[in-house]
Amino acid sequence: MSNSSSKAYISEIFSSFQGEGGTVRGSCFGKRQIFIRFFGCNLFMGDYGSSGCYWCDSPHSQAPQQEHFQYELYPNSQVIKKGKNPIDLPCIIKIICNLITPDLHSISFTGGEPLYQKDFLLALSETLNRKGLKYPLYLETNGSIKLDDKMIKNLAPYFTYCCCDIKDKSSKAASNEMHDELIRMELDFLKKFVALGVNTFAKLVITSQTEIKEVEYISKQLAKIRYSDGHVIGLALQPVTLINRNLEKRKEISLEHLHNLFQAAAAFIPADSLTLSIQAHKYLNLL
Repeated sequence: MSNSSSKAYISEIFSSFQGEGGTVRGSCFGKRQIFIRFFGCNLFMGDYGSSGCYWCDSPHSQAPQQEHFQYELYPNSQVIKKGKNPIDLPCIIKIICNLITPDLHSISFTGGEPLYQKDFLLALSETLNRKGLKYPLYLETNGSIKLDDKMIKNLAPYFTYCCCDIKDKSSKAASNEMHDELIRMELDFLKKFVALGVNTFAKLVITSQTEIKEVEYISKQLAKIRYSDGHVIGLALQPVTLINRNLEKRKEISLEHLHNLFQAAAAFIPADSLTLSIQAHKYLNLL
C-alpha cells in the first residue's frame, strides 16, 4: 500500500455521468462527474484471503502500480491521452481543470480502491479545497481497509457523498473463513462515515448465487445505521453485469430472484432507503 501523499498511481481520469446508485440518499446517479480512478485494490492483493471480486468492472485497475495512466483530453470528447505514473498533485489538478463543465456536479474517486492510496487521496481532497475547486466529492470504496480514527476524521469532512460496496459470498472477494470479517469491516466503515455526516449508502451487487439469507442479514445490520435525523442508510441492489458473456449467462439474475431479494431487504430497510441500481453508463457506451 502506498503511503505517499505527493504522488499516486492513477488508472484513468475522465468526464462522464454517474451510472450507478439509484435514488437513495448519497447517490449521484445521473449527475455529471469527473472520475479519478486509482490503481490498486486491497481485496485483489489478498487482504481477505482471496484475489478480488470476479465481477470488478475495472480489473485493469486492481494491480497496485502501472507505468501509465489515461486521461480524457477535454470533456465529452472521449479523446484519450496517455500520461506517466506516478502522477503528482499539480498534474492531476491541471487535468481536472481541463475537464470542468457547466453541468459538473461532483468529482468521483473510484478504483481499484481509492483508500489503497489513502494519503494521496487526502492530499488531493485538501488541494482541491485549497485551490477553490470546491465541487462535492464522491468516494466509491469497498470499505474494508482499516483506517485509524484520525484518518477517518480528517478525510470525511471533504466528502459529501460515499458509496460502499458490500461484498456477499458470491462475490468471492474473501475466503469463506474471512468473509464475516470483511462484512464487519464494511459495516463499521458505513457507521463511521454516516456518523460524520457523509451522505453514504451501501451497494450490493447481486447475482443468481446471492442468497436470501445473506441479504436478510446485511439488511438487518444496515437498518441499525441511521443519520442524526433518524433516516436509515440506503441500500442499492445492483444486478451483476459482466464482460464475459458465458459467465454472465451463469450469474445473471432472474426477475423472480430479483423480486425475492428485494422483499428480503424490505423486511428491514424502509422503502425510501431501498433502490435498484444499474450500470447505466454501460448501456449508453459512456466512459
